[in-house]
Amino acid sequence: MWGGWCENPAFLEKASGIHLKYDFTMNEWENPMRAALQAFRNVNVDVTTGIQLPKPPEMTSSPNHGIAYMGWEVSTTEERGYTPEKAVKYIEALPSPEDVRADFDFERQYTMYVNKMKRAQDECGEDMLWMSWASPVTFDGNFRLFGYKPFMIMCVRYSDAAKRLNAYYAEQARCMNEVIAQAMREEDLPRFCFSGTDICYSHGPMVSPKVLDEIYFPHLKRAFEPLKSIGVKIIWHSDGYITPIIQSLMHAGVDGFQGFQEKYGVDFASFTKMKAQNGKPLLLIGSIQVSTTLAYGTVESVRKDVERCIDLAMEGRGGLGYVLGTDTNISPDVPPENVFAMYEHGQTYGRKATSHR
Repeated sequence: MWGGWCENPAFLEKASGIHLKYDFTMNEWENPMRAALQAFRNVNVDVTTGIQLPKPPEMTSSPNHGIAYMGWEVSTTEERGYTPEKAVKYIEALPSPEDVRADFDFERQYTMYVNKMKRAQDECGEDMLWMSWASPVTFDGNFRLFGYKPFMIMCVRYSDAAKRLNAYYAEQARCMNEVIAQAMREEDLPRFCFSGTDICYSHGPMVSPKVLDEIYFPHLKRAFEPLKSIGVKIIWHSDGYITPIIQSLMHAGVDGFQGFQEKYGVDFASFTKMKAQNGKPLLLIGSIQVSTTLAYGTVESVRKDVERCIDLAMEGRGGLGYVLGTDTNISPDVPPENVFAMYEHGQTYGRKATSHR
């Protein structure tokens, strides 16, 4: 079972048995991450891709601070002053990929990465895997830099600039992924990585798949090459209706997916039958829906959805390569008893289902 993305302080407190004065929000006085990891250990979580904790009120999205997009403050064109043409000028002034590589401190990044991974795994203990992050070519980060509309127009109208921008990001990511690959070889770290950047919304990709195949995916593939060269399996976080770009992501080196926002039309059942580029079943983490089943369902309906997900995984691939989890962060409005039901029934029903394999 998968855990770690939980902004629900009531569940974290009950599951960990630890009361924190500041409700699990990050602050300089307490260690909420350690308490959160205890909560997930207590409900028998097997793997985490990182800990996301409740935010204090001053850090949450607000109509008074720009346009909210998936929880972020996205600058408006007027506030940042960007037009598509100004974005192009910014991109033209970026360092070349060769300069990016020349300035990258491989030794320092190696030391930081190894220390971070070892400390994280020590905190998790022997029964929970802390999965590494793989550096992608960012897409959603540009919303905060240029503004949503100027960036989207730039991608379509000025494809050469978009390619240059993604080549710049790709070289940064490739350098970091070279560090990760070296560390995995030398430190014998598990060869699994979690990655992702939001490219889709509820109706599909934010720009057409054809445009993305031209300006984005070749650079993502280059960024992932150091990891793929040593056999690392990459699991991609999928927000929105991601189906139209699945094949492009797999061609870029993605071996599996986490998320599956079925309310937007994503067909989890079809994913259980798909195979990655290497011919093996996709690695999957999901597909309990936070905004519907967990937030508004009963304990019984949560249990039924757990059974649905496990049954689909059993039918599609005999349960292999599947981890039960949610499609996104567990929000503060989810009843804690529903979260407990998901984990408790996931363990009992999962054992029952796999015992007949």
